[in-house]
Formats: sequence, C-alpha cells, structure tokens
Amino acid sequence: MQKLIQKLIQLIGALTATLLVSLTALGQGAPSNLPRVEIGATQEPIYSANPNDPWNKIFYFLFSRTLTVRLSSDFAEGAPFAEGPAQRKVSTRVFERNEIGDRAIDPMYPTFTVGFGSMLVLHDSAYPAFTQALRDALQENTTRSTSARAFMQSDLWSAYDTLFFPFLPDDEKKLGDRRKTALDLIGRLIRKIALTPGQINALQENYSSAVRRYSFPDVFAKDSGWIEVAWFLPRAHDDAADYRRVSRVFLKPAHAPADVHKFLETQADLPEDVSALDGAALITQLLLIDSSGTLRPTRLTSEAQVRLFARGTGSGAVRGSIRMCEINRRRLLQDPESGGLVDEGDDTPAYMANGGTYSFAEGPFIGSQPVAGQHYTLPEIGEPIQVKLRTRCAACHGDNLTQMMTFSINRPPHPPQIRQLNPTSTVVADLDISVKRKRKDFQSLLEYFK
Repeated sequence: MQKLIQKLIQLIGALTATLLVSLTALGQGAPSNLPRVEIGATQEPIYSANPNDPWNKIFYFLFSRTLTVRLSSDFAEGAPFAEGPAQRKVSTRVFERNEIGDRAIDPMYPTFTVGFGSMLVLHDSAYPAFTQALRDALQENTTRSTSARAFMQSDLWSAYDTLFFPFLPDDEKKLGDRRKTALDLIGRLIRKIALTPGQINALQENYSSAVRRYSFPDVFAKDSGWIEVAWFLPRAHDDAADYRRVSRVFLKPAHAPADVHKFLETQADLPEDVSALDGAALITQLLLIDSSGTLRPTRLTSEAQVRLFARGTGSGAVRGSIRMCEINRRRLLQDPESGGLVDEGDDTPAYMANGGTYSFAEGPFIGSQPVAGQHYTLPEIGEPIQVKLRTRCAACHGDNLTQMMTFSINRPPHPPQIRQLNPTSTVVADLDISVKRKRKDFQSLLEYFK
C-alpha cells in the first residue's frame, strides 16, 4: 500500500507538471475542455439574515458553486455505470450539484491545477459585484463577533494565497489587473478584521462541543488515553493548506503502554497493523494573523476525523469505522454553544480525492487530448466524482481503514525521533508558523500590517 500511494503521488505530480509545461509552451491559459463550473445561483445567509450584508456576498463569491459531477456506484441512482478512473465504476451521465461551501474547505474551488476556480470571481459576470462587496466590507462599521472575524479572516487568507501567484500567460494577460485589484482589497480587509492577541486567546475551544453532542473522543483530556504524536513534520495536510491550518495526530492504544516511545516505534515499523490501537484521530485547527501581523495558533477546530478500530470475533481481523465533523459557520454564529461542528457518517456524500490531494471537488485526470496542429497532448480532466465518505477515506487508508499514513514513510538513514506531544503545547503550530513566515505570499500580506 505504501509503495502504491507513493507511485500515485509521483504520477499526479508528473501529470500536473506535464499540463503546466504544455500550456506554457503553447502560450495558453486554462484548457477549454474543463468540466462545467459556475458561481452558484443563490446567496446563503451565512453571517446574518440581511441579503445585502457584504460578508454574505463575499462568502457567496468565494464558496458557492454549481458544478457537474459523476456519481460513483456508491449511489444506485447514478446508473448506468462504466469503468472510470482508479478502476472505479462511475455514472455515464453527469449530474448537477449546488455547493454552498459552508464546510471545512478552501474557497475558490475547484482549481483544476490551473487556478480555474479563482478566475471565476474575476470574470465580467462576477468581478464588479465581488470587488464592490469587498469595498463595502472595508467601509462598514458593523460590529462582528470574534468568531465571525476569525473564520472570515481564515477564508480571505486562503483566497489571498490563491490569488497571489500569477495565472498562466494568456489568463494573466486578460485577468492580471483584476487579480491584483482583488488581492489588494482582500489584503486590506484581512488587516481590518484581524483580532488582537487577547481576542485570539479567548476564542472558544469548539472541539469539546463534538465531545458533548456527538460522543467524539476527548483526545485533549489529560487522562483520556489518547497520545498526540509527531514525526516527519511538517505534515502533508498542512502543506496542502499553505500552512494556514495545523493538523494534529492522536493515537489511542488498546492498552496503556509501559513505554510510550517503544510503543510508537513499533507502530511505525508496522503501519498496516493497528491491532494494538483502538483508534486514530486527525484534528485540524486554524492559524490566524493578529492585529500586529503575528501568526498565532488557535483552539478553533475546523475539521476532525476519527477512525475507531474493531476486532472481528471470529477471524480477529481489524476493521475501521470513520467518524467526522466539520465546521459550519452559520451554525457557529447562530448557536455559539454548538461549536459550529456538524457530525458526518460513513454515508455522507463527498468527492473522490484527486491523486492524493486534499482539494475539494477536483476532477480526475482521465486521459489526454491532442492539440490541433501541434505536437502536444494535454491531460484531460474529468468531472469530480461523488462518493460516500468511507470510500474517499479508503482511497488512502485501505478498504478496512487501517492504513496509518503517519507511519507510511520510507525512512531515511537517520530518521527523526517519534515524539509524544503534550496536547496543551503548540509544537506543530509553531513549526507551521515558522514555515509560513518565510513564504512570499505571507511576506506580501504582512505589508498590510506595517
């Protein structure tokens, strides 16, 4: 499994590189044959009931999408099916889906590797209203809650990073000036709504609401038996988020180990053997930029994935079940005690990951398309494939959900030591912050705080 995953990651990297090199060589922008995606038709009342609220409008342009998808054989209504990517049965027909986007995803999706999603807000049909909403938000004197400001800043920060780098040549020629204008407005708004260090420290710890309401394991409790671990930092999840979020990994031994370090070393040696574990958890928390431009960790959880392992009474084989909760901003703002986290089960609709990435609603590579009059072929991208949550998770963690990705690593000659972390510490966040500080996108954003 480990070698297969590595090959898949290498393949997607090669295909992406081929696409970008081919497009640049041809002097083109985004391919013309991408799956259909449009900004959604309806604006949702996320931040208030006021339809003219500029924050509602900003959220709408960043997140609301109407797109065509194919259904996997997880959904009988998608029949008839045919062989699709990754040896998966997918519908021969396409279906339309409306995504509000109020969940633990990044804005301006899908990228289709060439920033396609971010271009949508720069087209004539959206750009005037989108930039006006940003200007209105800059001018307003409305009092917003600290939680609202935290999540809006997080979303705007993601949009800033997405728009920071130029598009491919033809697209940049057409949309470059608009990209820079939108980038400037977003940077100014990020600075305006930034919280003070004290306000960030006072933000609620919302994962505990999932513990109370949905019986999620209390991984942060001192005597819970859960162990936070760190190895080969920073993590791929954090890199995929451009280091705006922090992923934290916890393990639950079936029996309290006498020697924790030895126990973790044994797990690392056998990443597919979870017989000594009752569960594993991945908790994702936000980083924020305070009013002085300093990056700070928070206790705001945007997503929690928990796998629990059960042993068969006959064969003794271990089978995992998945539990997940993710942020819903509207719920958090309307009912702060809820923590804003929504419980999801195995059957929750999700989108198949594209070659090991964590992006939302990305279409898979399905072949190549010859370019008329040229000696080039461009990778062809298909519609996003809707699956059930368990199917999406199984793509990385195996059919039984027992593959431990944290330990599925080819060790170098002198690997770092596996560490047990104090769950009250900020070790992982501090490392992510040190990486983010050095990046050009953050250095550019930091100028708005000076």
